[in-house]
Amino acid sequence: MENNHILILIILAVVCAIIAYLNSIKSAKERLHNRLIKSYGKKANKKISVDELEQISHFYKNSRAKYYIDDITWNDLDMDRVYKAINNTNSSIGQEYLYKMLREPINDEARLKETDNLADSFDGDEDGRIKCQKIFAFIGYAKHMAVSDYVGMVVDLMPKSNVINYLSPVFLIVSLVIMLFVNSAVGILLVIAAMAFSVITYYRFKADVEKYFVCIGQIVKMIKAAKDIRKLNLSYLADINEKLSSLSKEFDKVYKNAGMLENGNVTGSLSEILLDYLRMLTHIDLIKFNNMVKLLNNKEKEIYELMNTLGYIESCIAIASFRKSLDYYSKPEFVAGKKGMEIIDVYHPLIANAVSNSLTEDNNILLTGSNASGKSTFLKTVAINAILSQTIFTSVSKKYKAPKFRIFSSMALRDDLEGNDSYYIVEIKSIKRIFDAMDESDLPVLIFIDEILKGTNTVERVAASTEILKNLSYMNAFIFAATHDVELTTLLEGEYKNYHFQENVTNDQVLFDYKLLDGAASTRNAIKLLKVLGFKDEIVENSNNRARAFLNSGLWS
Repeated sequence: MENNHILILIILAVVCAIIAYLNSIKSAKERLHNRLIKSYGKKANKKISVDELEQISHFYKNSRAKYYIDDITWNDLDMDRVYKAINNTNSSIGQEYLYKMLREPINDEARLKETDNLADSFDGDEDGRIKCQKIFAFIGYAKHMAVSDYVGMVVDLMPKSNVINYLSPVFLIVSLVIMLFVNSAVGILLVIAAMAFSVITYYRFKADVEKYFVCIGQIVKMIKAAKDIRKLNLSYLADINEKLSSLSKEFDKVYKNAGMLENGNVTGSLSEILLDYLRMLTHIDLIKFNNMVKLLNNKEKEIYELMNTLGYIESCIAIASFRKSLDYYSKPEFVAGKKGMEIIDVYHPLIANAVSNSLTEDNNILLTGSNASGKSTFLKTVAINAILSQTIFTSVSKKYKAPKFRIFSSMALRDDLEGNDSYYIVEIKSIKRIFDAMDESDLPVLIFIDEILKGTNTVERVAASTEILKNLSYMNAFIFAATHDVELTTLLEGEYKNYHFQENVTNDQVLFDYKLLDGAASTRNAIKLLKVLGFKDEIVENSNNRARAFLNSGLWS
C-alpha cells in the first residue's frame, strides 16, 4: 500500500512538472508576441557590446561587395549607432545581414525597389509580419560568435570516425544485460565503468567540435525557418518562397538528421537536462554531428544563399519598423547624367527634435561658420541620408533626388599612435584614399571633408586645401567641404558654392539655429565666445586688438 502512495506521488510530481513546463512555454510565447508588437515602429534599443558588433561585422567582411562604405567613412558618420537604431531583428542572421546591407550601397535600382516593396508589404500585414518575426526569434542568436565565421570551416571539416561513439552505448547496453540477467554484482561494476567511459570519451570528443555545434544548430534552424516561412504562403514572398523551396530540398537530409543535436541555446529546462544526460551516455549527438558534417561538405554556397535570403527577409522587417519610427521619410529618386543633389527638409535620424535643412545644388559646396554652429552635423546628415537611400531605399527627408554615388568622408580623424602617424599624416592619407578611389570608380563619388588639413599651419593649410579641393572639383565628384579658413571662399570661387551656418552671441549666451544659409560666413565670433564662457576681459580685449591689427597690416604683433 505504501509503495502505491509513493508511486502516485511520483506520477503527480511528473504531471505537475509537465504542466509547469507547458505553462512556461505558453508564457514565453505570450511575452514574445507582446514584445514584437510593442517594439515595432520604435527605434531599436538592443544593447550590443563592442565585441558583439565586431562579430556582427564579420559576415560583411567575409564576403564584401565591390562597392562598400569603408571603415573611415563608417566611423566618421557614427554608423554603428545608426545601425543599432535600425536593428529591430531577432536572429543572428538578420542582424548580420542588416549590417552587411548598410555597408554596401546598391547600384541596382530594381533591387532597391524590391527592398522597398517588401518593407511596405510587411508594414501593411501585421499578422504575417509577426508570424515571420516569431520564426526568426526561434532561430535566435549564436552567442559569442558570428555564424558566418564558421560556415566555411564546417563545410571543410573532416568527419571523424564514429567507432568509439557507437561503442559507448553498446558497452552500456551489454553491461545492463549482464547486471539484469547474468551477475548483478559484476554487472553493476560494468555499468559504472560503461557510464564513466561514455562520459569521459564524450567530453573529450565534444571539446574538439563543440564550437561547430552552434553553427550547425543555426543551419538546422535556418532550414526549419525556410520551411515555416514557405508554409505561411505570403503572396508578397512568392518569388522568395521559390528560392527557399529549392534550398530546402538541398538540405532535406541535413534536416532529417538533426534530431538530438544541441542547438547552443541552453534553457535549463527539465527536458534539456534529460537530453544532456542521454547525449552523454549514448553519444547520439556526436554520431549525428559526424553524419551531418558529411552531408554539409561542398554546400558552402547554398548555406550562404540561405543566410542571405532569410537575412534579407528579416532586414526588410527591420527597415519597415525603422521607417515607422521616423517623424517622416521619403523614397529616393535616383537620376543619372549629372552631379548634384536636391534634398528637402533633411534631418539627422539620431537627433531628437533635429533641425531640418534643404538644399538644391549642382555645384560643389563649401561650408563656413564657427564651431558648434552645425557644419559637421549637416555633413553627417547628408552623408547618412545618401547611405540610407542607396542601401534601404529610405531618406530621412521629404525629398531626396541625386545620382547613385560611391560615398567617402574624411572627418572625425585622430592621431594613429600605433602607427606613429601624426594627425596631419592620418589626414592626408585619408584624403589620398579618396583620390585613389576616384580612379577605380565608374560611379560619381560623393565626398565629405570636415576642417580640411587642420593638422598643419595656416599658410600651408590654405595653400594645400585650395589645390586639393580644386583638383577634386575637376573629377567625377560632388563635394561637401567645411572649413574655418574663410580665405577658401574666395580662392575656390567658381568651383564651389558658398553656404554657412551662424549663431547669435549676446553678453551671456550663444544661440544656434542650425539653419543652412546661402553665401560665406560674414561674422567671426570665436573671440566673443571667450567672453561668454567667462574669460577675463583683458584676454578678450587683447585678442580683439591683435585680430584687428592683423587684418589691417597682414602681420602679427
